[in-house]
Parts: sequence; structure tokens; C-alpha cells
Amino acid sequence: MPGTTPSIYCDYAATAPLMPEVRQAMAEADDRFYGNASSVHRPGQAAKVALERARKTLAQALGAATREIIFTSGATESNNLVLCGLFGERLSPGDHVVTSRIEHPSVLRPLERLAKWGVEVSMVAPEPTGEISSGRVAAALRPNTRLISIMAANNETGVLNDVAALGALAADRGILFHTDAAQAFGRVALDVAASGIHFLSASAHKLGGPKGVGLLYARKDVPFETLHLGGSQENNHRGGTENVSGAIGFARAAEITFQHRQTLWRRLTDYRETFLAELDRLGVTYQVNGDHGYPGLISLRFPPAAGGALENRPDDAYGQSLMMNLDLNGVAVSYGSACASGSVEPSGVLMAMGLSEPQAARSVRFSFGYATTEQEVLAVAHVVDEVVQGLSQRLRSPEMTVPAVDTGP
Repeated sequence: MPGTTPSIYCDYAATAPLMPEVRQAMAEADDRFYGNASSVHRPGQAAKVALERARKTLAQALGAATREIIFTSGATESNNLVLCGLFGERLSPGDHVVTSRIEHPSVLRPLERLAKWGVEVSMVAPEPTGEISSGRVAAALRPNTRLISIMAANNETGVLNDVAALGALAADRGILFHTDAAQAFGRVALDVAASGIHFLSASAHKLGGPKGVGLLYARKDVPFETLHLGGSQENNHRGGTENVSGAIGFARAAEITFQHRQTLWRRLTDYRETFLAELDRLGVTYQVNGDHGYPGLISLRFPPAAGGALENRPDDAYGQSLMMNLDLNGVAVSYGSACASGSVEPSGVLMAMGLSEPQAARSVRFSFGYATTEQEVLAVAHVVDEVVQGLSQRLRSPEMTVPAVDTGP
């Protein structure tokens, strides 16, 4: 019934359920490490040791030095911290930054602010596959380019970018390289030294860790200004009392995820093939948005069975209706990015890939994770079939329309 918890969760790209092992580790940490990690007494120093142990675990996962890991509230803060913090240190008015049109808003909005401060910003379009190619980035570089900021994996399509190639390009030109790895961390191997990465952002909750905890990898030889004044924590980069239990939960989630990363990749690849094969068997018409991506994230668009005029309706809300009807039938999915889920606007990411506005509006994101089962994947395909058939029947009726989405005042 509406309002109850969906019985099948297919929105791991938005957030993953907290792993039981992480919950246990955090509960124990709250009991044992209750002191302020900045305090010099024994409870404080015990918390400090636990915090640094978590930092070391995450640093090792990235091939980084322990002191290069800065704990934050999540990838959004990490992106803001480094992009705005570079201004005045390594970026000045008249300097140039290259990014892409499909970045997360927590990258695009800070770059808009930099543009107001006089920094020139170029946005590279993706290939039709959804990838940001190193060739297109290279073509956008200028003599005054100081920074490249390209995500490692897209949050709407799961398409993976060649971080190593982008890092090599940046290194060859003496340019700083930042990557938003919120969707990639734990899913693909990321070695910051081998890939020429200067800055990397990640969040715990994408892995099954706690919400409100993230990290910024910042290469020790690249200075940037802190945005948090009034405290010397995190090596003077982020003032404020550290979230010790959250950091421990993040590290535990990373340990488990990296230990089983390849096994999970294979299992999710099987799930992707099973899901699409079952949709084919049921006769559901769809297209996949993007290619060469993380197998646990699938963006599908559903052409209208009625065809013709409906395909080009500029106000098409089919994707929103499909998402809501799936939810009413016990399946939780997303209409594009979770950060834009309160909007009825079609995905800018998909339109940047070349989709029309109606095609983008007919797209829904399915994302599976560590707790997903094959039975759930098959069940989701059947619910999709039932919902699509129901909506198609409504579209064929001349007096019926796809309901608009009420987003409130």
C-alpha cells in the first residue's frame, strides 16, 4: 500500500542500505570511542587512534598516504571544498577549467561560482555512449587551463570514464585533475597515484556505509584554502569535531566492498543480463541509455506503444508516472539523479548525450547492489511489464493522459 517501505529496493545509486556489519562497527565505536578526537585525555586519544585507523584503511583503498585523506560530510561537500578552495591558491581570474556537461550539481554549481569570480569554465559534451572521452577533453584545453574536473562514473547512467587516460592527459600538460568518484569508489579500482589524480571525492552511503560521511583525497603537495574556519581538524582543511563512528563505519563498508568487489561485479553483470533478458521475454519495449558502465546501474527509456505524436510531446511525464506506479507496486527506482528527484524536468545528463527531451522524460534508473537477489531482479521485470502495459493502455485512450506530478507549492 502507498506509504509503506517498498518491498524491492532498486535505488542503490541514490543510497545503499546500511550493511549490518557497518551498523555493528558503529555501535561499538559509539560505546568505545565517545571522546573528542581533538582532546588530549585518554578517551580523546582513544578516539583519535580509531579515527586514524579508519583514515589509513581508506587511504590504502586508494593507494594514498594516510594524511591525504580528509573526512567530510560526503562527496558534495568534498567537491565544494576543493573546487572553491583552489581559488586564490591555484586558480585565479582568467584561468581556465575544463569539466563536462554531465557532472553532478555539486561540481557544476561550484564551477558556476568560480565563473562569477572570473575563472573561465568549458563544459565538454559526452560521446553518444555517455562517456567523456580524453580526446574531447584534450580538444578543450587551453594554454591557461589549470584544472580538469571529470567524474569517474556517471550517477544517472553508470557509464565509466577512463580516469587513467584523463589523469595522464592532465599530467602531460601540468594540469590539476579532480574526479568525483561518488559512484565509482568501491565499484572500480582507483589508484590515485597511478592515475595522476590530485583530488578525489567519495561518499560512504553509496557503499552501504553511513549517510553524512565522505572523504576528499587531496594530494599533499597541492594547497587549497579551507572553507571551514574556526578549527584545525583534518590537517587544517576542515574545522569541526570529527565524526569518529561515521569514519569507522565508512572504513568498514570500504573494507567489505573492496574485498568482494570483483565477485559483486560479476553478480551484478549477471543480474543486468537477467533483467534485460526477462524484459525481452515479456515483450517490453525499451532502450538502454549509455554503454560501458557499471553493471549495477541501468538507465532505460520506454518508447510509447502508441508511437507518433506522443513520442515528441514536450510535456511528457511518462517517466515520472512510471516511477510512481512502480513505487505503488513495491519497487523503488529513480527518475534520473536522486539530487533532482523533486523536479519534473527531464535529465540534463541524458539530453547532453543526444536524447530528445521526451526521450529523457521517458527514462528511469534502476540500480542494484550488495543485497539484491536474482529473484528480486526477475520480480522487478514483471512489475515493469505490468506497469508499462497499464500506462500504454491509458496513452492509447484519447480521453486519458499521463498524470502530472504534483511537486507541491
